[in-house]
Amino acid sequence: MTHRNWRWDWLPDQGSGSEQFECEALASGHVLRGQIVADLEGAGIEASYVVEADVAWRTRRVRVEIANRGRILEISANGTGRWSDQEGIWIPALDGCIDVDISLTPATNTLPIRRLNPAAGEAVDISVAYILAPELSLRAGPQRYTRLADRLWRFHGVDSGFTADISVDADGFVVDYPGLFRRGV
Repeated sequence: MTHRNWRWDWLPDQGSGSEQFECEALASGHVLRGQIVADLEGAGIEASYVVEADVAWRTRRVRVEIANRGRILEISANGTGRWSDQEGIWIPALDGCIDVDISLTPATNTLPIRRLNPAAGEAVDISVAYILAPELSLRAGPQRYTRLADRLWRFHGVDSGFTADISVDADGFVVDYPGLFRRGV
């Protein structure tokens, strides 16, 4: 595999802030990193994350830090749906989750988009390790990804009922996530 880097900013559709994003492709997999400064429900937030995925885009390690609130969450996965906390203690509530979804960023939508390969018009149901920020709560979250076209996916949060049609670039990274994020110019 050729070493490759992707870099850009994402901007929120509502409120103020930005995310500086970088993804590095290595022989061992992919490392996604983000630095986020935003106004979240009237309060400032300074956050960062690192997501390590293997060559098949299965999440292996996640670290999320809310710097200005002194919160850190670290979890790891074996790539087949078993997760543990930073002390290596198994988290049974996440059994079966292959991907992670961090609420602060569209970056983690790329993981299932790259990993799944349905034909146009087909849907795939998955369960993700969902991290809600800024509190850094963790739970399994049922989601459905439907491939509408080559670069267009419908995301459906099964338990929340939230749906959005996400446009992505040729590498599967979000360009526009209506109502939430858009790539900066």
